[in-house]
Amino acid sequence: MRAFLALTLATTGAAARGNEIYRNVTSKRERCFEGSVTGRPQKRRLAFWNRKKPKKDKDARAGRKRDALEACGTILHVPARPPSLWCEAHRLRFPRKHGNTVLCVPQKNGNRDFSLLVYAMTYGQIPEEESRMNFELKHAGLSPTRGGLSMTTVTAKDTVYMISRNPFTRLLSLYLDKVLRCFGVGPKTGGKHSHCDHDLLDQSGAFPADLAGLERLPKHAPSFSQFLKAVERATERFDLCQVDHHLCGQSQGCLLDGARRLRLLRLEDMDRWFPCLNRTLGLSSYLEGDGWRRWTHKPCFYGSCGGAAGSNVGAVHPTGASGRVGEFYDAATAAIARRLYREDFEILGYPTALPL
Repeated sequence: MRAFLALTLATTGAAARGNEIYRNVTSKRERCFEGSVTGRPQKRRLAFWNRKKPKKDKDARAGRKRDALEACGTILHVPARPPSLWCEAHRLRFPRKHGNTVLCVPQKNGNRDFSLLVYAMTYGQIPEEESRMNFELKHAGLSPTRGGLSMTTVTAKDTVYMISRNPFTRLLSLYLDKVLRCFGVGPKTGGKHSHCDHDLLDQSGAFPADLAGLERLPKHAPSFSQFLKAVERATERFDLCQVDHHLCGQSQGCLLDGARRLRLLRLEDMDRWFPCLNRTLGLSSYLEGDGWRRWTHKPCFYGSCGGAAGSNVGAVHPTGASGRVGEFYDAATAAIARRLYREDFEILGYPTALPL
């Protein structure tokens, strides 16, 4: 009886994985933009008799001054034939007094740490729990609401800053965080410290059951090469975003053509552009404090603080991917990564040579 029940559960589980594939994905461009039915920001046109005198608002005035300042980073050009836009990247809106500014952060590019910063700017304190932070940001309309597949919408008045990451490093970080950790490999795994918040192989439904390991049998995690080959096979039938939203191309989530300004901030160059972002948006008063210790292990968000260097963005899920490229990549896996993220390499301007 037990054997029959186990077989039934395994079969049912595999079927469920197939049925649930893409459950958290949308390709509707209009969901990226406010009030749009065309896939671009809607421009409001009001007849003179409908115009309302704007209310005096101290935060709005401060925001307009911020909007007049020069934007940071480099211009992100939208190609004539852009990739399909999947509205899956985190779009975080700064409070109004900091200007009409949206931070677009693809998965595995430090979205949780940047969410912490937006939370601090909105509520004046660092959250103690991640779940509380997510709830309050969603309630304030400043971040994604996964249940309704809606995110902070972009308007024609917004400056959108896209946080990008080298595709090689980002893909390896995904493997280390969302695959190996689910097999108990790496830090924050096992016992009460177990960390497997999203089992990519089990949940997507795009991978073979023996690789997904519903019951974690075999006990060994797939190698990086096996994982990339499985992802590439899956893309013969599905878009990367359809396989799993963590695999979405970066440009598929943040190439928001129609915003007032679209700028690129490479995570690898954060020491260059972050001072500018600090000045332009007025971040200084939110960057230091003991509340950051829980998240960055230092009393600040980024940079030097109290004589100690602050953590790099991404400290919540430290995988050390940047320093482990040579350990996992070879010529074959590098070629697969180039094929999977060809558009990201081209649009975001990253070299196709491994960052060794």
